[in-house]
Amino acid sequence: MPRLTPENKELHTSLMRQNICRTFAEMFAAQGDVSMEHLAEKMGIAKGTIYNYFEDKKALTAAVMEMRRQAMTALMEEKISPDLSASEQLEIFVSIMWQDFNTYRHLRLEYLRNNPVRHLSHRPRPLDILKSIMEQGVASGEFREIDSEEAALFIFCSLMGKFRHFLLKNLEADTEKEKNVMLSFLFPALKKS
Repeated sequence: MPRLTPENKELHTSLMRQNICRTFAEMFAAQGDVSMEHLAEKMGIAKGTIYNYFEDKKALTAAVMEMRRQAMTALMEEKISPDLSASEQLEIFVSIMWQDFNTYRHLRLEYLRNNPVRHLSHRPRPLDILKSIMEQGVASGEFREIDSEEAALFIFCSLMGKFRHFLLKNLEADTEKEKNVMLSFLFPALKKS
């Protein structure tokens, strides 16, 4: 067996954390609430092993939410091309946000229960993507003159508020309908008359 170097140990820890997060997210998406016992059973490891990597379920949920945010941002960066019109980019952005919400709604609810008021230590990358869409729309003349930062913040917070509403009221969302409702509100407000 190879000697465990600090680099190997760090790599093993990182891979194990990722595997635990990925399995937890998949189970949550499929069935809703997941106990640490069921997670350990699914992974074929002892429950105590999970606690070697995460202090508790709250810490694991936060790590998984961060992993989901990164994956969602990567998907946005892949799908939202500056070659598309700002309207097309905005539609893709809203679609990705609603799809992620719908797929991981149970996980989001668990996170919201444990973190009712989240204080961000950094600016969310999707907000920067949205601001860029707004700037492109204004620069191309597709959107009227607006403060791109304020418009991006308004749209982002509107989405988050809508997600929170569905979660706290335990309502199922028709993501296609909700996307279309939001876009039918946004496009007339953004486009030049």
